[in-house]
Amino acid sequence: MGVRGEDEETLLRMDGETCRFVTASDYGNRNRGANVNTGNHYPAGRILFLAAAMALLSVPALSGAEEGRGGAAEEPVRSARIQVRLHDASLLDQDGRTVRFPADVVGEKIVVIDTFFTTCGLICPILAAIFVDLQDRLDDRLGRDVRLISITVDPLTDIPPRLKKYAEQWEAKPGWLFLTGEKKVVDQVLSGLGLYAADFSDHPAAFLVGDGKTGEWTRFYGFPTPEQLMERISALSEKRKSGGRS
Repeated sequence: MGVRGEDEETLLRMDGETCRFVTASDYGNRNRGANVNTGNHYPAGRILFLAAAMALLSVPALSGAEEGRGGAAEEPVRSARIQVRLHDASLLDQDGRTVRFPADVVGEKIVVIDTFFTTCGLICPILAAIFVDLQDRLDDRLGRDVRLISITVDPLTDIPPRLKKYAEQWEAKPGWLFLTGEKKVVDQVLSGLGLYAADFSDHPAAFLVGDGKTGEWTRFYGFPTPEQLMERISALSEKRKSGGRS
């Protein structure tokens, strides 16, 4: 099975062959009509062709299953207010620095959280593609007012150097954190957020948008568009300005 883009040289195959890895800059070039040819190759199933990933945002959301697991959900993307428990924990970021969750990670910022693992071949690249778009929309607010947080569900594999490489592949800007740590600690953090899965390859496709100052959290199930996430971020920002009034 393959997904072919406008560039006939670019093909994702899920049958054991290799595929090109298309970076965030390739996605931008493709949007501008340029012919993309990075020449980077990774094992099959690692990376979904990024343009195809973004196109999937307009169709009903997939479930949180990896290739061959579960199936497509019938419902469109939906959101709901939730309660989370922010467990105090020591984690590592993509630069190997020790950070405290939630104090150093969330603090009093507005945050958007997703989960991933670096060997994921279908769900995670779509989630990352959404963050690539979102970080550009946030512009200078990224890191100052809003933080993007990606937490690995496979901390035994995803040590900081792997996270660093993954962040570079997606051209993550300052203000987009990738977190790992001891498995039991990461599992506890994920459980508090409602994002833990016993089998990490079955991790849910979901985004959490929260205000570290007010404690208000919303969960998006599936693949929301960057516009939907920005709307929620803006709503939280406006609510702060109005003194907590909706």
